[in-house]
Amino acid sequence: MAITEAEIRRIKDDWVFKGFTTIDLLTEDECDELNEELDRLRIERNKSGDWGEYEPYQYPQRDSELLAKYFVHPKLMEVVHILLDTDKVIGLQDWAYFKKPGELGRDMHQNVFYTGCEWNEVINSSIALEDHDEGNGAVWCYPGSHYLPKLPIEVDEERTKTNPKNWTNERGKPCVMPEGHHFQKHYCNGRKGQVTFIQSHCVHGSEPNTSETRFRRALLGGYLKDGAYFNEGNHMKRKPIDVYELQNKHWG
Repeated sequence: MAITEAEIRRIKDDWVFKGFTTIDLLTEDECDELNEELDRLRIERNKSGDWGEYEPYQYPQRDSELLAKYFVHPKLMEVVHILLDTDKVIGLQDWAYFKKPGELGRDMHQNVFYTGCEWNEVINSSIALEDHDEGNGAVWCYPGSHYLPKLPIEVDEERTKTNPKNWTNERGKPCVMPEGHHFQKHYCNGRKGQVTFIQSHCVHGSEPNTSETRFRRALLGGYLKDGAYFNEGNHMKRKPIDVYELQNKHWG
């Protein structure tokens, strides 16, 4: 599934004008295989009783060769290099969302608030492991907001109490948009197997999963320009990941 010249032109335009873009990446069978693997990991982890059943899973590629393989999928990595406009990147973090029915959404935020990188030095990807739409809590973005500086946050102590026990940055720390802004919310609805890339300064969040039976599973990855500064963090404990070593191992 090589990326075409027309696709490259489209994603570059998206990046410049919107701050996010989406491409086709995986087959439905590949998504099903990943969902089965994530459920296996989730069940194994939760045997300790220290985790909520469907809390986000940090660094699943450390615990699974299959997930490590898709963390460095060749087409995904090609797009990362194109959009970051660099010849060399490092992996920064990865995690999996399960977003069960009834789960709350993520407050609006910029990824740069957490990573501390400069403009367009870090990129996040989100692989839809099933269809994503407003009904099951899809991600939304403010197109064009990636040209804003790093925004201040406003802590909502009551809202923070809704966070999963082991995932303290999910809710209660929304960024504060400029007064009188005219950015309009765009839902990044995606088909199973598509991947959405979000620019470091693009303001985004997600809706609650209001469906009764549908999950909204996603596999997320963070990638950084080699040599760029990043904040290790207290929660994620970001450590550089050699994506080229993983690519050689899993894709040859």
